[in-house]
Amino acid sequence: MKTLKRIFPLLFLFSLAFVWTSCEKEDDMLDGNAALRFKGVYDAGSMTKSLAANGVVIETFTINIEAIEFEFDDDNDNNGLTYSDIELSGPFELDLVEDGQGQVVTLINDLDLPETGYDEVEFEFDKSENASSDMYNQSVRVEGTIHGTPFVFYTDEEFEMEIEFEDPVDLSEVENAIIMVSFDVEALFDPAQGGVDLTNAQDGNDNGIIEIFEDDPDGNEDLSDRIEDLLDDIIDAFDDMWDD
Repeated sequence: MKTLKRIFPLLFLFSLAFVWTSCEKEDDMLDGNAALRFKGVYDAGSMTKSLAANGVVIETFTINIEAIEFEFDDDNDNNGLTYSDIELSGPFELDLVEDGQGQVVTLINDLDLPETGYDEVEFEFDKSENASSDMYNQSVRVEGTIHGTPFVFYTDEEFEMEIEFEDPVDLSEVENAIIMVSFDVEALFDPAQGGVDLTNAQDGNDNGIIEIFEDDPDGNEDLSDRIEDLLDDIIDAFDDMWDD
């Protein structure tokens, strides 16, 4: 059973912000009126004491986004104009942690969004169909080490995240906007923050790699289920928090 006590520390595993930028800052100049960026929050060199004590190091964290949708505020008269919701079709494969360091990935730097009000943004995470990618048939993939032994976790589960704004975001009021989606990767695997404890993961087939996924050969499927369940719980809680 889900409990608020379990979920509360991880409510901000995902966060979204609209950052208004000045057109005078050349490094933030946009070809359209908005940019869409994703940020992985993690630094192997400055982990929390609890995560470091568990001997867990995250080296890569990759997600596959199938689609992103911007929904208009139906209550905005838009000066008599009508708009259809905008969908960005992926897949978008994003490496949010590389070599143990969180990354900021600019997915699109030239979004040309209508200058009107938006009341919802939706993200759909789904498994990759790129047969030449390490993410093939996976929606989330994590690699790292547990007490020095390499591990890999992945899932093909589909996740959907909806963010509804209590007060619509109106792009007609700003010069440029950076839409930043952040993922606190460290919190997902830090038990002190409500994350999943990986210290009991085992290399059951003694091949030198701890494998954590459905029907894995190492006997870690229960652990894989807990990670997937926690991702579901966090996204549900996040959706509830933003539900107007």
